[in-house]
Amino acid sequence: MNRLSDLFYSRMYTLGALWNLGIGFIGIVFYDFSITLFFGPGTVADNLVSALFFRLFCTAVAVFGVGYYMVSRDLTSNRGIVWLGMASKILLFVIFTALFIAGEVTFLAFLALCGDMAWALLFILFLWQTREGAGAVS
Repeated sequence: MNRLSDLFYSRMYTLGALWNLGIGFIGIVFYDFSITLFFGPGTVADNLVSALFFRLFCTAVAVFGVGYYMVSRDLTSNRGIVWLGMASKILLFVIFTALFIAGEVTFLAFLALCGDMAWALLFILFLWQTREGAGAVS
């Protein structure tokens, strides 16, 4: 890659790290607020299964944020994190789109996952543009 591309992608993954860390942190710390924003008022949120599932989900989102920060620091050595992030963002987008169509999640949740899909497209662009120097296992 050239210097300009390196700078762009480094900043992109730093911003992606902040995106994931922010969403994960808000979901963990402001649980009741976040679960209502994602699933609407009246969502069962006061039992162990709901709390555990949502907080683990938010923790995983935050952990990916740490991974994206690692990518921002070394673009060539951390492509596996990008592959995993891209796959999870696309999968979650598909799931939340189906849930939105079924009326199970709010428009805000759908909108947040549209943001994740935009990130996935940027990840695909990165993977495509950096495929030459990636080696056999990427």
